[in-house]
Amino acid sequence: MTEGQPRILAFAGSLREGSFNRKVLRYAILGAREAGGHVEELGPEHLTLPLYNGDLEKNGSFPEPVEAWRAKIRQSDGLLIASPEYNHGVSGVLKNAIDWGSRPPNVFRGKVAASFGATPGAQGTARSQMNLRICLSAVNVWVVPRTVLIAHASEAFDATGELKDPRQVQALTALGRALVQAARSGLADV
Repeated sequence: MTEGQPRILAFAGSLREGSFNRKVLRYAILGAREAGGHVEELGPEHLTLPLYNGDLEKNGSFPEPVEAWRAKIRQSDGLLIASPEYNHGVSGVLKNAIDWGSRPPNVFRGKVAASFGATPGAQGTARSQMNLRICLSAVNVWVVPRTVLIAHASEAFDATGELKDPRQVQALTALGRALVQAARSGLADV
């Protein structure tokens, strides 16, 4: 990593092996790398955290997987978040990860994020994106204003797992580039 190269943490809020959101995440990662971001992609094992419970906080420390998650967030400048939509909201695993990261000291404070998502439904994660933006705003994360919503995800990919619509590919890579530009310009500090 070179000086001034924003550190981007990329992850999907789904634990499912064939997750549509992990598939679309790679396009945003490509855009972030094209823009000069140093991107680390986290697998689902990083979000397999115990359910938030304040009783698990002991003398200012957290369970080991939570400490590792918090360290990853702390070391990043920006977050690429591919969020599925479960029952019109963010996934429980993603909300749980945000809750753990927000515990004092809040490791999300001052970060920038780009959120987007894919779902088999017709709304393309629109409702979960609104919910996620509210959660991120509450923990002092500045979210890039644009998003990408992939509806009917069951039909959006070809047999090799690539998105069929080049406009969606372009939008996702542009979103990754926008995140790096926001991280570089210090928009979270505004």
